[in-house]
Amino acid sequence: MADSKEVYLVLGGDVFVGRHVVEQLKARGDTVFVFGPTQKHSDVECYSGDICVSDQISKVIQETGATCIIHTISPLSIKNSDNLSIFHRVNVEGTKCVITVAKAAGIRKLIYHGSSGTVFEGRDIVNGDESLPYPKKPLHPYTASRALAEQLVIAANDVNGLRTVCIRPSGIFGPLDEETIVGAYDGWKRGSTHIQLGDNKNLSDKTYVGNVAHAILLASDKLSDPAVSDQVAGQAFFITNNDPWPFWDFMRRLWVGFDAMFPDRPKPTPKKLMVIPRTLAMLMAYVFKFLAWLRGAKDPLLTPYTVTFATTSMYFSSAKARRLLGYEPQVSVEEGIERTLTVGLFFVLDVECVAYREPIFQWFKAEHDAGNFK
Repeated sequence: MADSKEVYLVLGGDVFVGRHVVEQLKARGDTVFVFGPTQKHSDVECYSGDICVSDQISKVIQETGATCIIHTISPLSIKNSDNLSIFHRVNVEGTKCVITVAKAAGIRKLIYHGSSGTVFEGRDIVNGDESLPYPKKPLHPYTASRALAEQLVIAANDVNGLRTVCIRPSGIFGPLDEETIVGAYDGWKRGSTHIQLGDNKNLSDKTYVGNVAHAILLASDKLSDPAVSDQVAGQAFFITNNDPWPFWDFMRRLWVGFDAMFPDRPKPTPKKLMVIPRTLAMLMAYVFKFLAWLRGAKDPLLTPYTVTFATTSMYFSSAKARRLLGYEPQVSVEEGIERTLTVGLFFVLDVECVAYREPIFQWFKAEHDAGNFK
């Protein structure tokens, strides 16, 4: 059970994972405030700020009386591929700032929303668990910065009374998703759905965002439970739907959904499936990346990182989370896809357009009325 005296401060509570965390906290009747670079809530008190500025965080903690910080702020990995320095600034320096302020302010709990990519080095991971080490050569600056941030959070456990947990979702998707869903939509819009990289035998986790938010709240609650707090504090937990999919099967399921959402949209002439072997796709990716570098252009869509991601198995066991947090997926992958298609495209079409933001608010209200955040 949640501690009724807890006051939650959700960093990044205005977008994707943070937004779902806030909605679940509201559904429980908890006191919650939001801190981040933007304000998109209509019924939660929000504070605009930068997590790299300690005075701003300190002021919010003082004004709200926060006792638990849930940190969900991180730049998008692919969207920011042409601005690599932002990963270190936000994920490492920002997290370091949050920890310093939290310890000084007497915060009791810090839950960090991390990533399963912290242990990924480009080779197959099959039913991986928390014993996997951090790679010596990280695959991407994004995953490298996430791993450093996670180590900072774990090292801060039991310092000045602060207790910490890292949640590592794998293959996260859902309403307000700006990477998986937006990427699938862009591919569908370009008419490139006939192109497949690799043989599609690789399995990867698809984890609904609501399940991740659920796990974050479980972690917070367990840190307040004397019976299990010592076992949970300072730990990392993989969170999945326990239902890995072939990579391209999931994409095609989304594309079918887009077809149904836009029945009047002109469709390209059906094309025969074009399977590009992984080795050839990787060679093409290096060539395209080199040409982009020569022109001083941003990274192309096809990069060694995206090829690796699309052609490598990467799925994890959430047995540790089940044992210590009591975690079980609340929403299946298929139901998660349906929920995503209900509202997700409003966000895809124009993230800042007020005309599209109102349907998002209405969707969240309908979900609350249906009890889907409880």
